[in-house]
Amino acid sequence: MNINFNPRQGQPRSVLAQVLTAIVGLAALVLGLMFSAVFFVVLAVAGLILWGYFWWKTRALRKQIREQMAAAQASQGFAKPTPDPASGGDVIEGESVRVVDERNRLDE
Repeated sequence: MNINFNPRQGQPRSVLAQVLTAIVGLAALVLGLMFSAVFFVVLAVAGLILWGYFWWKTRALRKQIREQMAAAQASQGFAKPTPDPASGGDVIEGESVRVVDERNRLDE
């Protein structure tokens, strides 16, 4: 069974029909790009709003976790070191020299 949906299959279309088809196709392409750009912008803004809402609602929890970690470190003796060496910290300075032993060197 052969079904033909285009009755003018073998006949060439006129120049006006080709131009109108090109204009309609171009318009459809431009509209599709516009709507997809708007869709992605709306999606990005909605994502930022949801992220901001989540960040705002969890700020108290994050503060509580930071306080608990600081308390746990202080109770275990892992207090933060003081950045100023003059306040009682030890500074170890030194030099290093690399000595190459030519007798034990493998030549490639």
